[in-house]
Amino acid sequence: MNFSIERPWALWGLIFVIPAALFLARFYYKTGNALVELYKRRNPLNPAKQINRVKFRYILRCILRLAAWVSAVLAFAGISWGTVSMPVQRHGSAVSFVFDISYSMTARDAPSGLTRLEAAGEYARMLMTHLPDSEISTVIAKGDGVIAIPLTEDYEAVYSFISMLSPDLMTSPGTSLGKGIEAALRSFPRTMSQAAVIWLFTDGDETDTALLPALNTALRAGISVVIIGFGSERGTEITAGDGHTVVKTSLRSDKIRDAVDAANKKNQGTKGIKFFKGAYARYVDATEVGSAINVLSSVKSVQESDSNFVISYEMQTVKRHSLFIGIAIFLFILSFIISEFSPAHMKEVLGFSLVVAGALSFTSCSASFSDSKKILEATWNWHQKKYNEAVSDFMQVLDSATEAGDQNTVQYALYGLSATYLMQNEKDASLSRMMEISDDASDSIKFNVYYNSGIIAQRDGNYTAAVECFKNALLINPSDVNAKINLELSTHNEVQRAREGEQEMISASESPADFASAEQTVFNRIRENDENHWKGTKTEQRGSSVLDY
Repeated sequence: MNFSIERPWALWGLIFVIPAALFLARFYYKTGNALVELYKRRNPLNPAKQINRVKFRYILRCILRLAAWVSAVLAFAGISWGTVSMPVQRHGSAVSFVFDISYSMTARDAPSGLTRLEAAGEYARMLMTHLPDSEISTVIAKGDGVIAIPLTEDYEAVYSFISMLSPDLMTSPGTSLGKGIEAALRSFPRTMSQAAVIWLFTDGDETDTALLPALNTALRAGISVVIIGFGSERGTEITAGDGHTVVKTSLRSDKIRDAVDAANKKNQGTKGIKFFKGAYARYVDATEVGSAINVLSSVKSVQESDSNFVISYEMQTVKRHSLFIGIAIFLFILSFIISEFSPAHMKEVLGFSLVVAGALSFTSCSASFSDSKKILEATWNWHQKKYNEAVSDFMQVLDSATEAGDQNTVQYALYGLSATYLMQNEKDASLSRMMEISDDASDSIKFNVYYNSGIIAQRDGNYTAAVECFKNALLINPSDVNAKINLELSTHNEVQRAREGEQEMISASESPADFASAEQTVFNRIRENDENHWKGTKTEQRGSSVLDY
């Protein structure tokens, strides 16, 4: 059972139970004698029965209210246990390259006389040339796992790093493939909307048993892991890290396959849990024909889907705050009922409660209330920047409302998804969800759709479209200040861009004229000099001719 507490410091609130209990006990002790005297006056013959009844009610009321306080504290602390598969919509892909740089990878038994690590680097470069615009992170694994390059689109940085792969990059002794996978999981941000895949380049030789637990963790997070094997199974001698010891190492393909099969069986077998595209662990031998196609299929299947979206199922801990809140409210109300109503009226109160509960159970209010509650949770997660959780909640509302035919809730769910994708900088996914929103949606939703569409167009530099979007938004809500400001900014940028275009055209048109003017000036100067030269020549010739003559 997975047990966690989101805010453990809130548990300090349980300390207040002790002074509250002491105060109530002191109050009970002080008022006890007064109650005895009161009931002796009312019923001199048999006051004990009424006194005991009052004392019992008082004690029970105090216990219920203290228990309600404990439940409220536990709800605020954010206690969670158990797991459930939650749907998350993915768009795009991200790949983490995990390189085993242990000394066993220096064995020179790869094709063309390369070491296993050199072959892994060449193989990774080849895969990168066929990646369909995916973000990449790189991780090195030895005795520990370290994120070398965070998630990036700069392939040149990854190429440069791959060329420097060496066991000397880390001082940690041993080999822990599991820690490399765990580091790869950390390289994916919690708020990312891409479908993530891990590629592990290794010979399978590890000094611990962390591979299988790490595979289970990755699959439960909805992330597939492809292990690519390098080396020969016959065994090759290498020099260990101390520079003296000679050991024999080989490709442990059987060990890798056993771990892969165990992980797939545990996470997709008995419970029938389906993860991202049936998230899986797979082993591929790098020397097999078509191995690269098998590796790339884990990413291309995401990019080539018809809808360009992938439904991912992540194993998430079940939050129990609503359970504790309900218990706290129930106990608090029960304490009032016990202390304020006599036994004669207790049956009437319970009967009324059962009638109300039955009436609610036979109406459709429960479904709409559940969707409203889930929308509130999604909105709260959105404000907490837990965007994956928000997407999961909005998708559940969308499925439930679609099945129930509640179009109003469907529109809210679609808008929630589009707003969440916008915060994740997934502009295409956000626009796609906005296009699904009906024209019959409420004015508030349509206003926000136009406004967010204008923001996206503004970010893309399409100021003309942004102006139109903000104008449409202001037609719905003319008093919105932010829409007015963004309309002015978009209009200004549109005019500025038009002026820049005019200036470029003017400068381009003036260039030939300027050149012609300069050319004419040069020719005039040459002509003037030429005339002066010939004038001087004629004068000299006239004088000399006289003398000669």
